[in-house]
Amino acid sequence: MTTDRSGISLRPCLFAPLALILSTGCSNSPEKTYPVDGVVTVDGKPLEGGSVLFESLEPGSSGRCYTARASVDSEGRYRLTTFDTFDGAVAGRHRAVVLPDRSQATDDPGSPPLPVTVPLKYSLPETTDLEYEVQPHDNTINIDLHFDDTSK
Repeated sequence: MTTDRSGISLRPCLFAPLALILSTGCSNSPEKTYPVDGVVTVDGKPLEGGSVLFESLEPGSSGRCYTARASVDSEGRYRLTTFDTFDGAVAGRHRAVVLPDRSQATDDPGSPPLPVTVPLKYSLPETTDLEYEVQPHDNTINIDLHFDDTSK
């Protein structure tokens, strides 16, 4: 298994293939989407960069599950995209994954490790316990992560 300098696994994300396919957008979306935005915090402070993925847990009317994705800005804000830019997510229950910003990662073994900005459990579909309900209207879903949360 490959790891980066911070020791975090770089194995392929389960969401990546679907997110890549959907990233081109489509004008005739197979499902209705609803706007979703919010702020990601870690121990009460905004996450500065990264990504959020929402994977639907139940199929929509087309019989398919969909993944919505967003970049997290320097103030922790995000807006989800499924088919078209900022269109949101399909209604229903979703599993969420928060990925750290790895834009500064390098292959240079002499560089210092990147700081760990997201607790590992939230970065993997197998271990995240983040689940949210997207309602059939505008949604604000704030995501609160904790390094020392032993109750989750």
